[in-house]
Amino acid sequence: MGQNLIDRKKCSGSEDAVQNRLESIAEQWELLTQKTSEKSMKLKEANRQRTFIAAVKDLDFWLGEVESILTTDEVGKDLASVQNLMKKHQLVEADIIAHEDRIKDMNEQADSLVDSGQFDSADIQNKRDNISKRYRHIQDLAAHRQALLNEANTLHQFFRDIADEESWIKEKKLLVTSDDYGRDLTGVQNLRKKHKRFESELGSHEPAIQQVQEAGAQLIDSSHLGGEEIEQRLKQLTDVWEELKGMAQSRGKKLEESITYQQFLAKIEEEEAWISEKQQLLTVPDLGDNMAAVQGLLKKHDAFETDISVHGDRCTDICEAGQQLIDERNHHADSIAQRCEQLRNKMYNLGELANVRKTNLLDNSAYLQFMWKADVVESWIADKEAHVRSDEFGRDLSSVQTLLTKQETFDIGLRAFETEGIQNISALKEQLISGNHVQAGAINKKFSEVIARWNRLLSDSAGREQRLLEVQNQFRQIEELYLTFAKKASAFNSWFENAEEDMTDPVRCNSIEEIRSLREAHAQFQASLASANADFESLAQLDKQIKSFNVGPNPYTWFTMEALADTWKNLQSIIKQRDSELAQEEVRQEENDKLRKEFAKHANAFYQWLTETRAQMMEGSGTLEEQLAAVGIKAHEVAGRASDLRKIEDLGAILEEKLILDNRYTEHSTVGLAQQWDQLNQLGMRIRHNLEQQIQARNQSGVSEDALKEFSMMFRHFDKDKTGKLDLNAFKSCLRALGYDLPMVEEGEPEPEFESILNVVDPNRDGFVTLQEYMAFMISKETENVQSSEEIENAFRAITAQERDYVTQEELHSNLSKEMADYCIARMKPYEDPRTGQGITGALDYMEFTRTLFS
Repeated sequence: MGQNLIDRKKCSGSEDAVQNRLESIAEQWELLTQKTSEKSMKLKEANRQRTFIAAVKDLDFWLGEVESILTTDEVGKDLASVQNLMKKHQLVEADIIAHEDRIKDMNEQADSLVDSGQFDSADIQNKRDNISKRYRHIQDLAAHRQALLNEANTLHQFFRDIADEESWIKEKKLLVTSDDYGRDLTGVQNLRKKHKRFESELGSHEPAIQQVQEAGAQLIDSSHLGGEEIEQRLKQLTDVWEELKGMAQSRGKKLEESITYQQFLAKIEEEEAWISEKQQLLTVPDLGDNMAAVQGLLKKHDAFETDISVHGDRCTDICEAGQQLIDERNHHADSIAQRCEQLRNKMYNLGELANVRKTNLLDNSAYLQFMWKADVVESWIADKEAHVRSDEFGRDLSSVQTLLTKQETFDIGLRAFETEGIQNISALKEQLISGNHVQAGAINKKFSEVIARWNRLLSDSAGREQRLLEVQNQFRQIEELYLTFAKKASAFNSWFENAEEDMTDPVRCNSIEEIRSLREAHAQFQASLASANADFESLAQLDKQIKSFNVGPNPYTWFTMEALADTWKNLQSIIKQRDSELAQEEVRQEENDKLRKEFAKHANAFYQWLTETRAQMMEGSGTLEEQLAAVGIKAHEVAGRASDLRKIEDLGAILEEKLILDNRYTEHSTVGLAQQWDQLNQLGMRIRHNLEQQIQARNQSGVSEDALKEFSMMFRHFDKDKTGKLDLNAFKSCLRALGYDLPMVEEGEPEPEFESILNVVDPNRDGFVTLQEYMAFMISKETENVQSSEEIENAFRAITAQERDYVTQEELHSNLSKEMADYCIARMKPYEDPRTGQGITGALDYMEFTRTLFS
């Protein structure tokens, strides 16, 4: 506006002042915009800083809790408590690892705040550094505590091992402290055998003691916990172990002394002769040049040593017996002492010669055995080298797994052979070298060649197994992808086939509910397409992975991704077409439903009128003439309602034209209503004819109107459906109700009485008796005893006094029913004497009455 004043020169010479004022306002507006932007940025930074401070407070609180947990000095008092503490520590370490991402997020927030030039960046930097430093500190504390707990666990495990060994030693002390040393030679020998087994058990258990001692020494060197207690327990274990060995040695010595004590002296001359004979055999230089020869010589020497042992014991017994004789002051005491000493010397020399020969035989046997076993091992290794150098690694997963199974069997054989073969020759070599065997050089050379070849075999076997595992993993991955794709493709195709079958099923419904149900089902199907689309995408991803391995077609399915893609595309077009068909069918069903309602409205009303009219026709109240008049009116009304029936027939034709075959709004059909209208029309005609028949019967046959009403009422009672006719069973029941004596018979048995009635009332056996037929039958039955006027006259004459030609009212009432008497009185004329022409008081002319009935 100011610029406009300047341009139009409306400032009265103050253009410079206006221009300056405009520039001042523009500068102030620029400053205001800048300050607003800066304030917005600071508010955002303050919000980010608030979020950062909240995260720092949470982490600071958590770090405080974890530090208090990790700085505890509790490491457990026994093995169980240590293991519980280790489990708790594992949970703490897991929590520390879980908070690593929160620490990273906090650092990223701090870096973002510092990089944005936050006004208190130094404080943010300090908080971030403090939290990071404390987090690294608790990581160090966790590692340190884990080390302490591991150390405490090892320590308490060591104490448990020592306690187990001390318990074992205590148990064995009970055996070696026994005072039982045998009461005879057999007993002493058995105890010595048991003690030998005990000594063997001690020897086999000593490595376990040494293992515990070595573990204790390692703990003392490496552990910071319980050093003095470890040393004390180790010393205690060593003392009780040495004590046990001393007791065992002492008991063994005492048992040997007992055996010596129990031996019996043998004849010195016999033993000396045996010694002289054996000395000749021990000086033979032959040691055997092969294993068979050496084994034969060793067996012989073993048998010889057995003899030496037996004869040595016998010589000892002889010497002790001789000393006993000397103690008993036998007169051959000097000779006995001399011969015992001589026997001892000869036996000693024989033993030395036997030991020397045994040593020579064993050395030669060990050397030959070592060389033979080494040759066997080399032969076995050579046989296995061909397997590990094979370049066959399989063509598919099945063949690779077969090769792996063979390789596992091969490795089991290697491990078994290492125990049986390699360890045997190693132990034999060590035994020979430690014994300073004369063939030590040849033994070492042979052993080195065998071990080098064995190590190459192990290395080649491990390499082949690794290569087979790699090939197996690749084939297994491909196999899993094949199977997964096949299963999902089959499921997807089955789903598509079901969906296609449902979508292509013709849309033809019979009600609006059916089409709405189809629309709802279609909507649900469309809602489920998201899941199907996810399955389709999953199949595409699997197909991409399979193709990345550059392999052939999937052996588990004939479905391809291209075929499935075409299937999916085809489904979309089917769904659109289905939407259109359902919409059209819904419109058609709505129009059909309107037609059903209109037809039902007219049909239900017409049927109600038919029902009411039929009931009114069958009601039969009033005199016969009144009933006849009422039926005539209703018959005229029935004829007049034909137009309503035609309207219903026109609507029914429209429904048939539109193929609407059911109508839930009514149970009536055009044909059914037409038949009922026609039946009602015929019923009116029959009722009118029947009433006319009854009036005639009343007037001419003398059947009372009450009797006719009773017949009509009984018929209507058994005509439940108001059809104007009775079936044979209802007719039979009606007759019984009227007093007819019809016997009860079994089904299928003849009924002659009823059949004779049917011959009259239903001669053509159509299975029904109409009202007209029924009334004709009942009227005929009422008048069947009156065959002529003469019979009636004779009947009247019979009830009169002196059989005169007239009858009085008193005679009629006393001999007839009230209805019949009233009927006769009403129709009989007064009697006149034919001779005088004068009437007689109270006399009625039954002759004229009879002639009128039959005229």
